[in-house]
Amino acid sequence: MISFHWYGFLIGVAILSALQVSIVYAKRVGIKKELIEKAFWWVLVGGIIGARAYHVVDLWQEYYRFNYLKSLFLWEGGLGIWGAIIGGIVGLLLFCRLNKKGFSKLIDIAVIGVPLGQAIGRLGNWVNGELYGKNGEPLFAWEAGLNLLLFIFLWRIGKKEKATGKIAGSYLIGYGLIRILLENLRPEEIIWKWQGVPVAIIFGIFAVFIGGTILRKRKLS
Repeated sequence: MISFHWYGFLIGVAILSALQVSIVYAKRVGIKKELIEKAFWWVLVGGIIGARAYHVVDLWQEYYRFNYLKSLFLWEGGLGIWGAIIGGIVGLLLFCRLNKKGFSKLIDIAVIGVPLGQAIGRLGNWVNGELYGKNGEPLFAWEAGLNLLLFIFLWRIGKKEKATGKIAGSYLIGYGLIRILLENLRPEEIIWKWQGVPVAIIFGIFAVFIGGTILRKRKLS
């Protein structure tokens, strides 16, 4: 009997939704659909590798060092969004380097649909019974809602701006703040920490800093 994995299905819907948004925005700024589709595969592979690596490193000592093969079972859940972001950026950088394309324009196109994909992807946490707060708060729903608001904000920027880095910078600031806001509401036992500080908050602070730097440089240029 073939089993249906809702988590994997929702992640697939999330990825395709983000891609479609990127294609629509690319057309608006004069970039061909074919280029976006080629870049997409680099971003997707980099994002999946990064997302899974983040999760496996997080739970290596407690689980994966005893279950090596489970590291490959993506359908069981376990994808770290910060790993996906970093892996996706690396994938796009490699694509741009090998194809001699401008990174600054393509990063805005790649990023604009990401928070919509994240909002849909958080429903995967719901079907897996994951991402509840210390007191049972539905953090998956809270983050999904905040990601949806971030997407609307980025889309409004995209209506006024061409791809110049403002969307990418705004996304990093927005999502960094979302994670900083929500991370401490998670149960202590599932929070990955480094030197007593949640790793997701460390990444969130870096994201806000990098996003702010991008916007500041854009304003000065």
